Amino acid sequence: MPYRITVRVSKDTMNQLEELVENFQYETVSDIVRRAIDEFIERNYRKGPTAKIDLVLPKKVMQDLESDLNQGSAISLDDLIRVILRDYTLSRINKEIKEISKEENIK
Repeated sequence: MPYRITVRVSKDTMNQLEELVENFQYETVSDIVRRAIDEFIERNYRKGPTAKIDLVLPKKVMQDLESDLNQGSAISLDDLIRVILRDYTLSRINKEIKEISKEENIK
């Protein structure tokens, strides 16, 4: 049997939650609260070799990512962002290796 909890929020917060329900894919304010709790637990409870971060991107960047996703660049938005970060990291590592090699050749 699920647990029931009571949470008090300001009028402004409730208005924003109701606006999210009206404008997005959420069916109820309770759905938003459950999702927020799940995300909070996942970010703070799991310990391991990876970490999850919240990322706020400009609308144009999100549109570009969604376009790439629709073209089959990845299976999900999370996966696409992981690929982009992996490629960026590899590029930085390769750049550092080249700079170190140049320094060693100069000596």
